Amino acid sequence: MTSVEDVVEYISENDVKFVKMSFCDIFGRQKNISLNAAHFREACEKGVTIDSSATGFERGTDLLLFPKTETVTAMPWRPSSGAVVTVMCGISYPDGTPFESDCAALLDAAEKDFAQTGYAATFMTESEFYITRLTENGDPTLIPVDYAGYLDAAPLDRCENLRREIVFTLESMGLKPQSSHHEHGHGQNAVVFKESDAGTSAVNTVLFRSAVKNIAYSDGLYATFAPSPIENSIGSNFRIVVGLTKNGVAVNSSEATAFAKGVLARLPEIAVFTNPVRNSYKRLLHRDTPCRMTLGGAKAAMRLTSDNKIEISSADTACNPYVVLALILRSGGEGLRGIAPLPSENAVLPASLDDAVIAARKSEFLATALPKEFFGRYIDKKEAQAIELARDDVLGGGM
Repeated sequence: MTSVEDVVEYISENDVKFVKMSFCDIFGRQKNISLNAAHFREACEKGVTIDSSATGFERGTDLLLFPKTETVTAMPWRPSSGAVVTVMCGISYPDGTPFESDCAALLDAAEKDFAQTGYAATFMTESEFYITRLTENGDPTLIPVDYAGYLDAAPLDRCENLRREIVFTLESMGLKPQSSHHEHGHGQNAVVFKESDAGTSAVNTVLFRSAVKNIAYSDGLYATFAPSPIENSIGSNFRIVVGLTKNGVAVNSSEATAFAKGVLARLPEIAVFTNPVRNSYKRLLHRDTPCRMTLGGAKAAMRLTSDNKIEISSADTACNPYVVLALILRSGGEGLRGIAPLPSENAVLPASLDDAVIAARKSEFLATALPKEFFGRYIDKKEAQAIELARDDVLGGGM
């Protein structure tokens, strides 16, 4: 559906009663306001007012949500009678000026700037997550639903049917999962998406997280995207594979290496975004986590694949996909332009969220890659979180 009329017709023909006007705050947490479907056309014309606090900023500033009609997606776990759909929204000020800290707009700008290099990028993403049990009262626990391992099959893998349900649901939503499997951890699973442009990849990730949580809950289970929810178990990563082309032709190894070194040089500076919570650094300490600051080799944070794609494995599932993909494009673009700093042989990823905040505050790259207001507010919040004991770190919160 690409037009307002298409959506209005769909609403009428499918007994849609509510449209969830969705967006992400600066941390990548999905937010929404439920709109009576009868007012969808008006929302497209005039917007829907929200307070700026919903985006992660201070209260008191009105913002407007405007639906992006191409992102209208059914929510199959809701009743078919009186159906509910979701739509991702752009954010602007009441005078029509774009909201500079709209995560989707940050990624759009990065894509446009990257196009100036003459290259095009696609992204294949893999998200890992744990499935755990609920108490009799419906509260989440950290007890895994099974004790299977990497690529195990049923009946040892008790998540097989759940993953099948997740994949079928994603396909009915118009998303394009490519494969799914049991991961190394007990109760740990992964879904891989087909490659797509950056904006589509980010939207897919946000909708995917929501779908997984809702499907698991409807099955009496809990899904967490926390980076390291279970003590002494391997953490969950957000694996990103970047494919580069120039004039429609796949790049050679030297071009892919240039992009990769640009990203590698910036990984310590952008860790506060790729690994954004205290729990992220428990994951990075695990013996099997890919976190060494090298391009290839054992536990490498990045590597080149045999077909010259760039695989980034240091990011985790608590990250804001919009901002992380934007920073990958900008740092990789530096590498392709030949202006990226050489990755230091002694460079390491930060050992804690506090160290990540310090590295980010010193970064000239981040100061220019992100709007001042967004960067300042995000870093201030992360600095506060670095010294807090947050329950959300373990049970995943909005992740």
